[in-house]
Amino acid sequence: MRRVFPSPEVLRPRAPFSRWDLVVIPGVLVLLLLLTLALRGATAPYGPNTPDLTVSLNPAHLPYYGLRTLLRMLAALLLSLAFTLVYATIAAKVPRTERVLIPLLDFLQSLPILGFLTATTAIFLGLFRGNLFGLEAASIFAIFTSQVWNMTFSFYASLRTVPRELQEAAAMLRLSPWQRFWKLEVPFGLPNLVWNAMMSVSGGWFFVVASEVISVVGRDQDQYLPGVGAYIALAIQQADAQAMLWAGLTLFLLVLLYDQLLFRPVVAWAEKFKFEQSESSDTAQSWVLTLLQRARFSQRIARLPQPLWEWLWLKSARGHRPGVALEPPPKPRLRSHLADLGFNLLIALGSLALVGGLLGYLLGPGLGFGNGQMLRPNPNLNTQLSPEIAQRFAALGIAPGADGSVWLSQLCAASRDGQALSSGLKALLETPGVWAPANLAAACQAPLAPAGKVAWPEVLEVFKLGFFTALRVTFFVLLVTLIWLPIGVYVGLRPRLTQWVQPLAQFGAAFPANLLFPLFVVAIAHFRLNPEIWVSPLMVLGGQWYILFNAIAGSAAIPNDLKEAARLYGLRGWNRWRRLILPAIFPAFVTGGITATGGSWNASIVAEVVQWGDTTLVATGLGAYIARWSTGEFNPHVGLGMLVMGLWVLAYNRLIWQRLYQLAEERYRLD
Repeated sequence: MRRVFPSPEVLRPRAPFSRWDLVVIPGVLVLLLLLTLALRGATAPYGPNTPDLTVSLNPAHLPYYGLRTLLRMLAALLLSLAFTLVYATIAAKVPRTERVLIPLLDFLQSLPILGFLTATTAIFLGLFRGNLFGLEAASIFAIFTSQVWNMTFSFYASLRTVPRELQEAAAMLRLSPWQRFWKLEVPFGLPNLVWNAMMSVSGGWFFVVASEVISVVGRDQDQYLPGVGAYIALAIQQADAQAMLWAGLTLFLLVLLYDQLLFRPVVAWAEKFKFEQSESSDTAQSWVLTLLQRARFSQRIARLPQPLWEWLWLKSARGHRPGVALEPPPKPRLRSHLADLGFNLLIALGSLALVGGLLGYLLGPGLGFGNGQMLRPNPNLNTQLSPEIAQRFAALGIAPGADGSVWLSQLCAASRDGQALSSGLKALLETPGVWAPANLAAACQAPLAPAGKVAWPEVLEVFKLGFFTALRVTFFVLLVTLIWLPIGVYVGLRPRLTQWVQPLAQFGAAFPANLLFPLFVVAIAHFRLNPEIWVSPLMVLGGQWYILFNAIAGSAAIPNDLKEAARLYGLRGWNRWRRLILPAIFPAFVTGGITATGGSWNASIVAEVVQWGDTTLVATGLGAYIARWSTGEFNPHVGLGMLVMGLWVLAYNRLIWQRLYQLAEERYRLD
């Protein structure tokens, strides 16, 4: 009998390090050094007596600004991933919670980032009192709100469309819920989740300007956190074209850096989780992933949590416990009906309590009525919230609010219902930037809403503004869908082309549209175009990439055996689109469409008010209303704008996207 012995190479002891470690180990040390440098700047002292934060337009500071911005983006991405795994799993698996969590997710994704920033800045400053990390946390949370919704919708859609044969295999293997989650559901949803995470990070750059320039109550100047977004905001304010070019070059390098070091390796690694029965010959490649797989240092680091993982795996195993049936027996109708009734009643009571508290905050104690009459709007006289004008009102005995607001009711009280105006007050009311009614005495006779509160006529006006924004969003989302859907399919079906297009698409998505706003402002002003029409495309400059990335991700995830079957049956042209491509990418398209719509609503807050130097263009819409009232302190007007925007998007999604989700789940899943 022939004996086979191991080769000498196998028996020779392996060296602790290889030549690949000469690149990996210094790279890890450099990353730790950069992280330490960024954290040191993010935890500097910050309090009432520290000077205002600002940035320099000197290009030499851009590497450090880029480092600080990348750290915020990475922290927001990790928070988004943790939120996605928890929230989407609960919504998909816990009975009845979907009725609350998915509409809530629709509502939250529509809320503008400036609204989150205004509402949370004071909270984070209070938590990290005396430390700059309070503002950093507010900025990270704002970026988190621009990333998380797309990822959560993607993973939720994956959990709801797991192929039935995989579910049956998990049931036959008696996997526990923990094992099923990590062995089946996360791997199945990972390819789409990776693409949507990549899109979320790239889309987050659209709002990086808004998240790094923060209004703080008690300070007359905005606070510019060191970062590329703050650099762009200052360049726009000072109309510095050269600084804008330097910012664009920096963004290109940053996108190229995180594409090569983070997303390209993750995309290549996630290829092994594609659901297909025959492997494609073209797969994504990454030199960083190859480097990490061959370096022994990185392999040792990857094996460190293995004992803990094995312990969790054994502890979560079913053992002798019986498994859960794939289709559990139906519950008694009466018990199920009573449970549904109780759950719905609980939701109704909670909603009524929430609506009552919200209306009390927005409208005041009388809920918009006083002495049997509907209260009239109480406008702000200091329309631009100018600190100089606020000081002039204070000198005349009319105390402005913390944000510089001066209400008509205060003027009426100080002038005896408009009957006694001093010469100084008359001169102040005629100053540009100060609004005063033509007939002050008649305006003061009307019952006015409490100072800072809204009135019912204003609520109706804000809903009207939301209608104008809805028309812009609908038209341009349909337009970019017709453009990017076929392009995304063409790219996604060609893996080699995808590797070249991916960084370009990432750069396009990461490129802050704020850098293009000055071109629109100059062109609109020069040709005297109507801002109501020509600022509208700015709303979808960020949201359009969700359509493209999901089209690419959905096409790239089409199983190779289905493509081979279509080729064998001779499907071509429209027949191939109708029978294979559109059904296969439909769940991904719905995810991209709903996120693009929400992103466009969110972008309206920066797209309906654009500025370049001293030129400012304002379009009629809900975004412009919220931007006007975003003063650094959460107030009823910002709350009203956020509420109305959320209701518009919620109605939009309930009427359109939810039905498409059900269609994707029932007809276009890979079973």
